[in-house]
Amino acid sequence: MRNQPLNSIFLERDAVRVSLIDPPTAFRFHLLLIAFCGICVVIIGRIAWVQLQLQDRYLTALNTTSADYEVIPARDGRILSESSAVLAADVDQYSVQVHYRWLQEPADEAWVARRVRSRLSREERRDADLVELARQKVMDARKRMWSHLMTVTNLSLPDFQTKQQAIQRKVTRISESVNRRHRISNAESGVGDTGSRGTESPPNGLLMQMATVVRSALTTPPGAGRAATIVVREEETFHEIVPDAPFAVAARIHEQTHLLPGTRVVVGNRRTYPLNYTASHIVGARTLVRDDERNDRLPAGIRQHEWTARIGRFGVERSYDHRLQGIPGLRHVVRNRRMEIVESKIERQPVSGRDVVLTLDVDLQRHAEQLLAETLLDAPANLLTRQEDDDSGAAQPVPTGGSIVVMDVTTGRLSVAASAPGFNLSLFTGSSDAEWNAVNKDQRHPFISRMIAMAVPPGSVIKPITAIAALESGRLNPDQDFFCQGFLTQPDEHRCLIYRLYGGGHDNITLKRAIAQSCNVYFFSAATKMGFPPLREWCARFGLGRECGIDLPFEVAGNVPGAPATGSDDQSRLAREALGLAIGQSSLTVTPLQMVRVMAAIANGGWLVTPHVVSADGMARTATDIDDRPQDLSRRRISGLTEETLARVREGLRAVVQEPYGTGYKNVRLEQVEIAGKTGTAETGPGKADHAWFVGYVPAEQPQYAFVVVLEHGGSGSRGAGPVTRELVQKMLDSDLVSVAAGRREQ
Repeated sequence: MRNQPLNSIFLERDAVRVSLIDPPTAFRFHLLLIAFCGICVVIIGRIAWVQLQLQDRYLTALNTTSADYEVIPARDGRILSESSAVLAADVDQYSVQVHYRWLQEPADEAWVARRVRSRLSREERRDADLVELARQKVMDARKRMWSHLMTVTNLSLPDFQTKQQAIQRKVTRISESVNRRHRISNAESGVGDTGSRGTESPPNGLLMQMATVVRSALTTPPGAGRAATIVVREEETFHEIVPDAPFAVAARIHEQTHLLPGTRVVVGNRRTYPLNYTASHIVGARTLVRDDERNDRLPAGIRQHEWTARIGRFGVERSYDHRLQGIPGLRHVVRNRRMEIVESKIERQPVSGRDVVLTLDVDLQRHAEQLLAETLLDAPANLLTRQEDDDSGAAQPVPTGGSIVVMDVTTGRLSVAASAPGFNLSLFTGSSDAEWNAVNKDQRHPFISRMIAMAVPPGSVIKPITAIAALESGRLNPDQDFFCQGFLTQPDEHRCLIYRLYGGGHDNITLKRAIAQSCNVYFFSAATKMGFPPLREWCARFGLGRECGIDLPFEVAGNVPGAPATGSDDQSRLAREALGLAIGQSSLTVTPLQMVRVMAAIANGGWLVTPHVVSADGMARTATDIDDRPQDLSRRRISGLTEETLARVREGLRAVVQEPYGTGYKNVRLEQVEIAGKTGTAETGPGKADHAWFVGYVPAEQPQYAFVVVLEHGGSGSRGAGPVTRELVQKMLDSDLVSVAAGRREQ
């Protein structure tokens, strides 16, 4: 039975078993196994390639840094007087700044996470409770810092919140703008744009879709599928919360850094003018550089928005800006990809600007400015006296402006350079809109330096030059009597003031009396004899019609009328022009500085000096110190001027003040010292008061200082400018600026 053949049922079962392991099925199994192993090999190969080939690239991206420069402010030089009074100086300014992440509300989670990680070890970071506790401590530290900062700086909560919100709005606006441009740039270049793939026809079949996903996952670098957010510099830097903190506040912050994390004090400087109004037109002002000025003055390595240097706008601050300007230092700062500072070093130390010493006598300058201020507000009303320059018995008008200048006759050093009305230099260092509006609405234009920019007719103070021109041309005998009938040819024109007031003339006079009594007709006659050319030539020789070369900006040249004659009409015109020029009218205009220079030349023997306000003892003066034009800062001899002529003119100038018939005798003369000078009343337009002048020098016999007093629309020279001159010279005596011994009269 054992050897019986199997029946058909057993045979069919065995056939099924054989069919289960047929060759096609085994092949597919082996193929699937090979595919699986192949994918594993690809994945392992990709991992190995990333680790071996891309490691440097990833590390480079993580360690990417940016470098830039920060400005270290430098002090600008001081402006001092020779008595060591400080007229302009930089003082320390303390700015309280807080890091943006300590102000940001709500707090940046990435920043909080970094702070938490810095508080915990690797093992502690795995404990969720410890992480949450550390996070709460970070948030509490922010709140405590805010509270303590408000206490130290005396900021109220609303003020602090206002500043905080303003800073956050500014930074958010910058961040959004930068990231918006970044996204647009990425979209245009196709970087991280997965949307374009979605427009293609979807792959057919599940296997094809899986293959696409696997290929994308294996070949796409991390982060390439999205546009990464850029952290702007403003999010990882400090922002000003208190711009000008007192020193006590800065000291407390330095002492309590443990209570004020994320807070620092930055020491800068600001320009101050301790004497405010004193010599404001001469000292000038410095203000921040405007945007349109940055490119020309930007130091190497400095970005425009970081540069806060100042520039002189007028006065010595402008003309000596290159001397006063400090050189800012440079700090090289390296930041990581989060804009956190990883390295900082100073590459250039700041260099302070050099001091400038002025020639001004501060006490005398203040006194002169006080005299002008009083005159502009309440002009003196002296008793009427019968003088040439007195026009009526009416009260003197209140001037609209004025200037007083005192200059050494041999060196050109200015001891006084006053202009009125003045202004407070603190307007340029911090003032309210109301203060600015008040000054700008002043119709007298207080910002104009009348010493160098007020070109007006000189009136009779030009007559010494007319006398010199007539004497040197040989057309005038100083000792010959001249009969003044009160007018030249017609009673209604070319008259003396005495004729207009009293209907008479000066009778027989010589040059000395003509200068002392300011006789117009005498000088009309002299101009008629010599003609226009010599008169114009001598005005030019004394420096009229061109700048004096003072070391201040915005000097005007004035005007000397006339041009070479080309025909009979021109000859007639110049003849009329000569009559007006001889008495300081016509279209002749001069500045107070030009006239004090003329007086100095007459006093020092015919040398034309260059006025200056910066002392050679405190600062070497060369032409390039002032501007690019070549200038001769030495004395220059006036050609053709003889000592005999000067002696005759000086005799008349002395008589103006020292003789009873002189126009300055009653209002200018002092007992202690002899004064030489000339009054002048310059006519202006109809309906406007005349300009009042007095020019001269002191002492009369041994001149040390020349001076000028001019009151714009101030009326009579003798009655308006005369009393101011007397007060000025008295102050010069009291301050020992003028030696009484040198000026004492001979007994």
